[in-house]
This record gives sequence, C-alpha cells and structure tokens, in this order.
Amino acid sequence: MAGHDTEKDKPTSTPEIDTGLIEKAFLMGLGAAFFAKDKAEELADELVKRGRLTREDSDSFTGRLVDQADSAAASAQKTVSEETAKVVERMGLASKADLARLESELTEIKALIASLRPVEGGSGDS
Repeated sequence: MAGHDTEKDKPTSTPEIDTGLIEKAFLMGLGAAFFAKDKAEELADELVKRGRLTREDSDSFTGRLVDQADSAAASAQKTVSEETAKVVERMGLASKADLARLESELTEIKALIASLRPVEGGSGDS
C-alpha cells in the first residue's frame, strides 16, 4: 500500500508522458533552423563561385531561404508549445497564472488573519 502512495506523489514519472521527447523535438527544430541557414549560405556561395548567381542575388537568395527556415522553426516551436501545454494539462500541473492567483489569495487571507488578531504589544513586555 505504501508503495502505491509513493507512486501517487510522483506525477512526473507517469509512463505516458515523456517530457524528454518534447525537449528533443524542440532542440531538433532549433538545430534544423541553424543547419538550414548554414546550408543556404554554402549553396549560395557555391552558386556564386559557379557564376550562376551574383553576390547581390546571393544575399537575397540566402535571406529567402533563411526566412523559410525561420518560419519552419517557428512553426515547430508553436507545435511543441501546444503539445507541451496539452501534456501539462493532462498531468494536472498548475500554470503560472494558477500560481499567481493562489499567491494573491494567500496574501489576502494573511491580511484578513492579521486584521482579526488582537493587537499584541504593551502587556507582554515587562
């Protein structure tokens, strides 16, 4: 029975949720964007060397490819964020907004308790 309670206390060890996979997907998208930029620059340089592209056109060409890579990376990041939010929701974890609301409520409760306490002071200090 005690082993069962211990498992309940560890929500992050739920087998169906693999946050490492989410992190890997994010890093893979980021790596792909950097890789695409490097390859776009290499391709543009090669085309300039072969005389198929001018240096001015090369900058424009590279810029377009980098923009496309950035767009793909942003799309991947959005997908990872959405999937992460779904995982957090399934796990029942509190969001920052939930925590901020609770902190605000606790502050109000502390103020209320403090206002209900009798004033301590002169009689206890001899």
